[in-house]
Amino acid sequence: MAVDNVVTNSATGVDGNSYTTAVSNDKLTNDDFLKLMLEEMKQQDPTKPMDSAALMDSQLKMSTIESNQDMAAAMTKMQTAYASSALSTAANMIGHIVEDGSLSSDGLLKSYKVETVENKDGELFVNARELVGIIDGLKDSTTDELVLYDSNGNIYENNAMTEYHVQLDGDGRFTYNDDGTLMILDEDNVAVTDTAVTEKYLYAGSSIKYADDTILIALSNIDEVR
Repeated sequence: MAVDNVVTNSATGVDGNSYTTAVSNDKLTNDDFLKLMLEEMKQQDPTKPMDSAALMDSQLKMSTIESNQDMAAAMTKMQTAYASSALSTAANMIGHIVEDGSLSSDGLLKSYKVETVENKDGELFVNARELVGIIDGLKDSTTDELVLYDSNGNIYENNAMTEYHVQLDGDGRFTYNDDGTLMILDEDNVAVTDTAVTEKYLYAGSSIKYADDTILIALSNIDEVR
């Protein structure tokens, strides 16, 4: 007996006669197939045994479908859990320094500060700004206020360039005299020895310099977080 999309249930009417009713098997389970097979075995004509191979084949197919459905549901749950975990991991990187193994032209590992997280077509990225150097701060010891200087070290006061500039090394950092004071040069590039000047301009700490533009880094490419 072949089982397709319809099975039958037996029923007894008020007149005492037996009838069959069609029932969709869209939601049949393995237990339903076993019950049906046993019922058919009870009702079969002994002189014409039924061919239960088709029923067993249908049961096997049902079992396979159920297993595939269970596996698909489990995979969906795993994917949802992984996506949630990945998003949480990416969000926790905001404000941290990360590395993806890429190197600068000097052969040094590039570092980036994460600012935001983005999801592009289901893949997570961090929006980060590269660390490109360190900027030293300069202050006026008489006012304890920060003093501006440009990339050449020229010192500015009241929005005007002074006759002095602080000596910078190849990385743009301050250089110092043997006594620990900043090396201040005049307009002729001669070291200033006047203590009124050398003691006026002091080192005021440093800060990280970042690139002007941000870049997207795939979360899967990040191999270091600090």
